[in-house]
Amino acid sequence: MESIVIGTAGHIDHGKTTLVRALTGFDTDTLAEEKRRGITINLGFAYCRLPCGKTAGFVDVPGHERFIKNMLAGASGIDIAMVIIAGNEGVMPQTREHIHILQYLGITQAVIVITKIGMVEDDFRELVVEDTKEYLATTALRQAPVVQVDSLTGQGIAELKTLLDHMAAGVRREAVAKPARLPVDRIFSVKGFGTVVTGTLTEGLIDVNDELAIYPQGIPVKVRGIQIHEQAVATAHAGQRTALNLAGVAVEQAHRGCVVARRGSVQATCTLDVQLSIAADASQPVKRLERLKLYLGAAEVVAKVVPMGCRQIHPGETCYAKLLTDTSVIARKSDRFVLRSLTPVQTIGGGWIVDPAAKRTGYTEHQALAIMQIKDKGTPQQVLEAFAKESLFVDKEAIALASNVEAAELQWQLLLEAGRILVFENRSVHIEALQALLIQTISILEAYHAQFPLRAGITKAELQARLEFSSRPREFEWLLGWMKETGRIGQKGTMIFQAGFVPVFSKKLGSIRDEMLAAVQKAGYAPLANAELAGSDKDRQAVLEAMLQSDFVSLDGHVILLGDLYTKAKTLAAQLAGEHGAIRLSDFRDKLQTSRKYALLLLEKMDRDKFTSRQGEERVLL
Repeated sequence: MESIVIGTAGHIDHGKTTLVRALTGFDTDTLAEEKRRGITINLGFAYCRLPCGKTAGFVDVPGHERFIKNMLAGASGIDIAMVIIAGNEGVMPQTREHIHILQYLGITQAVIVITKIGMVEDDFRELVVEDTKEYLATTALRQAPVVQVDSLTGQGIAELKTLLDHMAAGVRREAVAKPARLPVDRIFSVKGFGTVVTGTLTEGLIDVNDELAIYPQGIPVKVRGIQIHEQAVATAHAGQRTALNLAGVAVEQAHRGCVVARRGSVQATCTLDVQLSIAADASQPVKRLERLKLYLGAAEVVAKVVPMGCRQIHPGETCYAKLLTDTSVIARKSDRFVLRSLTPVQTIGGGWIVDPAAKRTGYTEHQALAIMQIKDKGTPQQVLEAFAKESLFVDKEAIALASNVEAAELQWQLLLEAGRILVFENRSVHIEALQALLIQTISILEAYHAQFPLRAGITKAELQARLEFSSRPREFEWLLGWMKETGRIGQKGTMIFQAGFVPVFSKKLGSIRDEMLAAVQKAGYAPLANAELAGSDKDRQAVLEAMLQSDFVSLDGHVILLGDLYTKAKTLAAQLAGEHGAIRLSDFRDKLQTSRKYALLLLEKMDRDKFTSRQGEERVLL
């Protein structure tokens, strides 16, 4: 059952609800207050079957200024808009505001419906029609057809249905292949069923028993049942008004503005990169860090605006900006949004998402602006590459989702063939991100060598901490391997150093080094203590610290052994394990011809190094 969504827009009391009732037979005013006052407060829903075979779901939105946030919750996901203008009043303030909103949301398929034509004389009606067309000529709906109806007598309704049918037949669904995403505009509980959420399924498919999640909270849920236009179905498709019965979440845990989506397919964020346009009739410029209300999907949050490349955005201007939200939101690239001022409350602008989970820091404003321009206007390959540059070791599906690039697999393959992207265990690394990390590493090593000229280098653990690089150990080892292949860095054991670096010992310190080396060699398996070698002398302590990175091994933090002797001891331990199946302390002591104390210190270090493992009074090789 293929569906489309038709939404109403227009000023209060211009006949939106009456028109929907004339088209579908449904009364979308369900609240007692709505019926008493004769105005729509909340969203209303109805449907009918069109001659083309598609089912049209109607979203009847409130026209009163106070309820525009409800209108915005229902406007996202609309395929065709019906802009209703009363024949006895003409274009009014909410008419203009709703048309602005439709423009910002990218809804260009629209029909202008002049209602209540039975209430006015022909001359006045014709004047309203001409004034309406004159106003529309300055908007994105300048090409929209105009139909005149009387919802009470039925005049013009058949013509309107025919027009809607023709427009509906041309609506194509291209988002079915994407991961499922449903912005929630209503959530309630049904006795005997539990939690139900409704919204327009903007992308993908949802099947009964699918395991999804509610974002931004990330609450895992399971789909118990699905209804489309009051009919139970097994699958919901993109573009359908959908009700989901969910297991795993209570009504109190979610709210309008949440998003039901496939697990891992979206990311909660408080930073959005956007292209933003300010209405020409806005009362004043939007200043840097000005707080505005952001309407995104069915969500309403407060956001601060950071214009890029300018201090403020004047009425009629368009520019790139960052939106910093007070609470987490869910978005995908190219999603549309609307901005309204806090006071006085009015729609002042809108636009689309350029990056749904943008970085707050790390770039200059000039760099950030250049990246936004590529992500927004670049070729598919440039856009994919721009997103890939910002993440290390991320799977290509995550990058494809963030960049929202068509034919992402093909573009990805082209980048691989060009050597722009490298892959490690199905995770991607962009060559420029690697090069930036290499430059940062060289800078760290240069500073470290300058500060500690006697040390052989920096440990891997400390280098990773200074890079603020979070990854799995295998990923970091791969990264180090790539850096070593460039010839810019070297490695000895756990020590990392800049290629060509050699510890620099002065004549005095070199003499101390030679003396220490001779003493430790002579001690053999009766190792010397730190205090015996260095004492409180700062020069000797500095030399000892350097030697511990190259020639010496500390058994327990206090006792020093020649590194080669420790390696030989491990070989002897392995021989004992091979001969006897285990390593006994007494056998190991005799093999080394040392004391029980030092043999035990050696075995305990081997345990810490994961070379051996103690089992009772014996040890086995790991």
